[in-house]
Amino acid sequence: MVNFFYLDKNPNKCAKYYCDKHVNKIAIEILQLQCNIIHNNTNLKPPYKKCKNISLELAPYKWANKSKSNYLYLLNLADSLLQEYKFRYDKETHKSEIALNWLKNNIPNHFKLKNRTKLIYTKNINLFNKYIKDDIKCSRFIYVVYKCKKDKWTKRDKPEWISTYYKIVEKERLKYKDKLLENVKIKLPKYYKNNKNIKVKIFHSYLRMKSYLRIIYDNMFGMKWLTYIKQYKNIYDVKISLIDQLSFIHLMECYKISLKLFNINKLNKLNNNSLKFRNKLK
Repeated sequence: MVNFFYLDKNPNKCAKYYCDKHVNKIAIEILQLQCNIIHNNTNLKPPYKKCKNISLELAPYKWANKSKSNYLYLLNLADSLLQEYKFRYDKETHKSEIALNWLKNNIPNHFKLKNRTKLIYTKNINLFNKYIKDDIKCSRFIYVVYKCKKDKWTKRDKPEWISTYYKIVEKERLKYKDKLLENVKIKLPKYYKNNKNIKVKIFHSYLRMKSYLRIIYDNMFGMKWLTYIKQYKNIYDVKISLIDQLSFIHLMECYKISLKLFNINKLNKLNNNSLKFRNKLK
């Protein structure tokens, strides 16, 4: 999966924020992505062959191909990451510098836009941008939540913002998990206790809670939730309760959906959506 992390507007500073495991890996992925842009938009032959795994619809590709400034930012980030790699690991050269220098000397001119544009997020993380509009702040939260746990910064101090963001992440995660559980375990069952029109009422408390969570999860992901999480094995473990794996942003969205369930018309509509996702309702 080709990706990058927009942790600062300055690509050199951004590269210094990357933990060790990403410095080399992402530099190479950026260069592969940019070679694909060359393949798809020019008659030139870049150093890297066209990579079939880099789709035209891939969010990082679409962003890099959208404007010249976006493209140059990634090129400069790749350059900074390779320099960072050599610094951290005491290397004189990197084999990808050949591709980097070729790309520097062959900037394409097909771009419709000139200035840097807002990031385009992949499906599994675009919910973050729904709640956090600033791209740098959003990217830093994503980095803390998913990408940089128990990692190292050789010859660098850990970025000063990591600890601050992590504290926010944990505080908000626990807060919204508790609020969500209160709704599905206590408030919603009590609210609909004597309502004969509710379609999802189940008289076993655990199963009833699971029914509400099913509706919430399916509607958040836009498909059967178990099918969704199986696509992202690097993030989710099907053997662990989903509520204990969701980010604070996803729990916030779940809580927001749970509030809609207090309206019986919305409850029935969202339940029908869930059943359609599961092919149980036409």
